[in-house]
Amino acid sequence: MKIAAVVVRWRGGDEIDRCLQSLVTQTGDRLSRIVLVDSGSGDSGAERLATAFPEIEVAALAENRSFAHAANVGAARSTEDLLFLLNPDTELEENVVATLAAALEERPRTAGVVPLLVNPDGSAQHRWQLRRLPTVARLATGRSGAPAFAKPPAEATPVEQPAAAAWLVRRDVWRALGGLDETYAPAWWEDVDFCARLIARLGEPGFTADEGFVVVPDVRVHHQGGSSLQELDEAAFLTTFTTNLLRYAAGHHPDRLRIIRTGLRWSLASRALLRPSRAKVYLVARSAVGTRA
Repeated sequence: MKIAAVVVRWRGGDEIDRCLQSLVTQTGDRLSRIVLVDSGSGDSGAERLATAFPEIEVAALAENRSFAHAANVGAARSTEDLLFLLNPDTELEENVVATLAAALEERPRTAGVVPLLVNPDGSAQHRWQLRRLPTVARLATGRSGAPAFAKPPAEATPVEQPAAAAWLVRRDVWRALGGLDETYAPAWWEDVDFCARLIARLGEPGFTADEGFVVVPDVRVHHQGGSSLQELDEAAFLTTFTTNLLRYAAGHHPDRLRIIRTGLRWSLASRALLRPSRAKVYLVARSAVGTRA
């Protein structure tokens, strides 16, 4: 099976160079195309990277509509059997792409596989990366899903919601789900939504997968984390995160949306009282929650 890698960039630093260099070294029989989508960075980075990496296709978007939109654009520029969605602040170890592809071939009814993300010092990011889908209680307190594992799994193991920093997913699954939902703008929660929609379709007649994502812990990808987040202040991030959390809740728990919204308002107000130095951040996010059902 052929693989197309899609890397979405929005500003950031020189970590994108390390990411692309680690990808280029793995092109060959498996990885046949690399698409870099610059999501309206406006910093001449797309032009620079197109010159530095002539073997990579660069799509420069005029504006940053959303991470999901940019990822969908990158996916649409390729036809390979598998899509490797990768964050720009990652760096691949040797043979990552080929090993992940082989793991997926061994599981023909699995939707996708992911490596274990690790910090620069080699420690695992499993508690952040590998999660369960969020419960109503966690949504109501402004949290994503609980960590799926207390320690990194020792062998290939299903996981409900891996972070989209590194996904190898079958194109027919991606196409059947319509890619990422572009209304999660500019970012956050689009990967949770994708996983929830995927799990809802597993075993459905005509759907090509009976199993969602599987983590392959022997395959490791270094992940710096937060390269694009540095471009947002704390209030803007928390407001966006909370707004998209509510969008997810409306799509997947519509009958509990009022409870979730009320819980969020109480949770953010409580945090403002307990941490007065950051009260403004929490109150700005709380104002975005609103009072609608």
